Amino acid sequence: MSYGSRVKSIKNLAGRSIVARHLLLITILLVTFSSSFLPLNVSPACAANAKKQLSEVEEQLKKKKQAVKKVIEQEKSILSQIEGLNKTVKKKQEELGHYDDRISQIRANVKGLENEIASLAGKLETKRAHLKGRLRALYKHQYNTRALMLIAADDYQDLLRRSRYISLFAGEDNKLMKTFSSELKETNLKKHELESLRRDLETGKENVRRKTEELQRERDRRDQLLASVRSKRSSYEKMIKELEESSEKLREMIESLEKERPSGKVGDLGFAALKGRLPWPVYGEVLVPFGKYNDPQYNIPVFKNGIEIKAGRGGGPKAVAEGSIVYADWFKGYGLLLIINHGGGYHSLYGHLSEIFLKTGDIIKAGSAVGKIGEAALSDVPTLYFEIRHKGKPVDPVQWLKKTNHIKSR
Repeated sequence: MSYGSRVKSIKNLAGRSIVARHLLLITILLVTFSSSFLPLNVSPACAANAKKQLSEVEEQLKKKKQAVKKVIEQEKSILSQIEGLNKTVKKKQEELGHYDDRISQIRANVKGLENEIASLAGKLETKRAHLKGRLRALYKHQYNTRALMLIAADDYQDLLRRSRYISLFAGEDNKLMKTFSSELKETNLKKHELESLRRDLETGKENVRRKTEELQRERDRRDQLLASVRSKRSSYEKMIKELEESSEKLREMIESLEKERPSGKVGDLGFAALKGRLPWPVYGEVLVPFGKYNDPQYNIPVFKNGIEIKAGRGGGPKAVAEGSIVYADWFKGYGLLLIINHGGGYHSLYGHLSEIFLKTGDIIKAGSAVGKIGEAALSDVPTLYFEIRHKGKPVDPVQWLKKTNHIKSR
């Protein structure tokens, strides 16, 4: 696929990473509210509260859908950055080609100068040898030769002319030698200058190559980001669909709650008196606390109705108190979920199970195993999700459990 086609296909993505974060928050809210409205000793007040919460969720859903448009614009910004980087990389590659051409030209010039210098050096050496012989002869016959030339003069004017000729002849030889020496020096300086320029260009070429590699890495990083968004497209679409289905399910449940009337109270087992003295359902580190916290994976604020406790895979969580099983099945967002009615409007919830040992209607004693622990959908470690609710409203489980040094909390 060409880059243009790839960019065009990516621009049509409906789901984005930020959208996933928003949708995750709504999904958590929906499944949380759904679990709050299971038909367990419901009342008209509870139904009214649920209806109000549904309205709030629908309002949040509306806002999150509006956020999709903003996220699409954000992705367009990323695409623009990639296109800009591609143009910059291309420009740098062209500059690199120009550097190569200039370096080749300079190398040719340097080679020509080297040949010229070699030729000049040969000529200069020949001239120097010739001048050296002449100087040696002049040195040996300096007096006699000059004297004979001067004596042979016909008159005074001829004498002056011969004298100037001798001086001029010696001066021309000396001037010629200086000229060759000056040209050689100038050529060598030019050669050094060109060599220096070539080194500078080599350095510049290396800098451009390194910059091109950096830009290429940046472009690869951006491409990987978009590839990741594209790979999650189906997941995002599925999340949107499930979100709408959960919203409809919650609406139907509220309609059912409005028709439901309490048929009687589960025997009060004195659960309220056990606050602060309940045993932990499983021992381990509390990975996710009750209430509002910042999700480390998605970096968004999340409100949890319970706690998530790290435990060994297949471990056996135990009932914190005596009660009757009112729900033992899969529930979206919780996995396999077990709910125990402890009477007096109190319920304990055990989620993320891989297996449940009991069924609806069973009576369970405190400390009895309820099933086996599995893994949360959004976690890569085995965790038990645990809640305590009073009349459908979540309360902080840690306030009800025994204080113990065996439990670690983040």
